[in-house]
Amino acid sequence: MTVFLSLMAALSVGTSDFLGGMAARRADSRVVTAVSNLVGFALVLVVAVVVGGDVGASDLGWGLLGGAAVSFGLVSLYLGYARARVSIAAPVAGVGAAALPVLVTTTLGDETLGGRATVGVIIGLVSIALVSMGKSEGHGSVPASLLYGMGGAVGIGLLFLCLAETSDDSELWPIVAARIGGFLAIAFVLVGSRASWELPRAAIAPVVGIAVLITAGNTLFLAATREGSTAVAAVVTSLFPAVTVFWAWVVFRERLRPIQMAGLALALVAVSLIAAS
Repeated sequence: MTVFLSLMAALSVGTSDFLGGMAARRADSRVVTAVSNLVGFALVLVVAVVVGGDVGASDLGWGLLGGAAVSFGLVSLYLGYARARVSIAAPVAGVGAAALPVLVTTTLGDETLGGRATVGVIIGLVSIALVSMGKSEGHGSVPASLLYGMGGAVGIGLLFLCLAETSDDSELWPIVAARIGGFLAIAFVLVGSRASWELPRAAIAPVVGIAVLITAGNTLFLAATREGSTAVAAVVTSLFPAVTVFWAWVVFRERLRPIQMAGLALALVAVSLIAAS
């Protein structure tokens, strides 16, 4: 069940990432992130009230922290797509987001992985990098591209770790906290820099889509960690670049390079090994 939920999370996050790249071409990436967080907050709040749950202060705290972290990570990633080289920023974000929870949980001794799962995790990390190696876009330098990607990796990875610390009884309330935490963090930056909150009409639909999908992805990942290993859930969810590449092929008819095809094949092998462990 952990692998299935994580795959659904990857589908949601990957599609959201694709929409985020589209929206960032039409509006300030900070505004895109802030507004999508606010819309997502309204959506998940309604569901959380219906579902209920026994939420504690620590659950809300972890949610707020994770939401703020991932919002800054997404701003960094969207800026990387717009200003730097996607072929560098994307794989760094994908691999880093998967590696951070694995390194933390295994180093602290919170989790141990079996032989097949370990091999699957390693192959999964390689597949994320290969899938993300599309045609280079943007004109930023390599160091700048690496920094944007690392920003995305740290933000997404921290969200994974924070959500994994919440209690099972808290249900969806950590996601509610994450959405409002993300909005407040970016809103503080926008107000402090006196930036415009303008959102062009053409960006409204993608932003709503981002709100729905990123919230669904977070919820599915949270459910996956409660069913099994955080490390496994993080790696499988971080296969989201494969989904982004797929949508680019479907919508824009972008040609897949052989190395990307190899990455997709390895992703299937990785998921199979992890699921069989």
